[in-house]
Amino acid sequence: MPRQPDRVDYIVLFVLGALWGSSFGAIKIALIGVTPLTVMSVRILLAGAALLILTLIRRTPFPSGWRNWSKIGWMAILGVLMPFFLIPWGQQQIDSSLASILLSVTPLFALILGHFFSEHEKFTVRQLAAILVGFTGVLFVFGENAVFSTNGNFWGQAAVILAGLGYTVSGVIATRVEEASADSVSASIFIFASVIALPLWLFIERPWNLQLETESILALIHLGIVSTGIAFLMRYYIILRAGAVFLSYVAFLIPMFGILFGILFLGESISVNTMAAVVLILSGVYLGRK
Repeated sequence: MPRQPDRVDYIVLFVLGALWGSSFGAIKIALIGVTPLTVMSVRILLAGAALLILTLIRRTPFPSGWRNWSKIGWMAILGVLMPFFLIPWGQQQIDSSLASILLSVTPLFALILGHFFSEHEKFTVRQLAAILVGFTGVLFVFGENAVFSTNGNFWGQAAVILAGLGYTVSGVIATRVEEASADSVSASIFIFASVIALPLWLFIERPWNLQLETESILALIHLGIVSTGIAFLMRYYIILRAGAVFLSYVAFLIPMFGILFGILFLGESISVNTMAAVVLILSGVYLGRK
């Protein structure tokens, strides 16, 4: 049962925000030498292998029953395959820091879905204001000329936002998986996703023909093992110790680390409009909290 978070929980949350925030820079580096499909596939396969090994070591039983596995299948598609492809696809056209900012609207999607699909999550005035404030920030990100631009930035940004929606829908489905532990569900999701991603990757990319640079290899390893496999375990550690509400604070940390790493390691810059967007989006996330 979740309890009041202590110092260790705050440290883990801070590290988790850093790991997830670093994934955007790692994706940008990996894309120098590989396609979004390879980024998605390697990330899923490495994380799936790590989580499977952990589950076998702990001898945790896997979920049982058709109903559970059908939910796991949808979570694999919407919460892993879709965002893991759309985010690198979008990052071919936008900076890593911008991607991390756009993905921070995910808690606002949760408010919207909760209103329409849960009897106990109807909008309050405050939450409605949160959504309006947060998505005003999204409009700042897109900019007044983004819709009419010819450089593809609009679709890159839209892809990242759609990935965030996939994460949110997957999270809603996750609450309906019955009688299964967090680590076994996580491993099952990545195993399911691996079964789909591996043949696609082998058939389309023919990875044996790839000539990977050292930077791309290191970035892919970081993505698969550190910012996905280890981060997922830390996520569930926080949920079990301090609860999902405490975990939601990570939404404030991810864009901050994404911006920091983008500036330090990729030479990216932040405009006044983008900083205004960060303030509005995070204000919306804060207002939307219960």
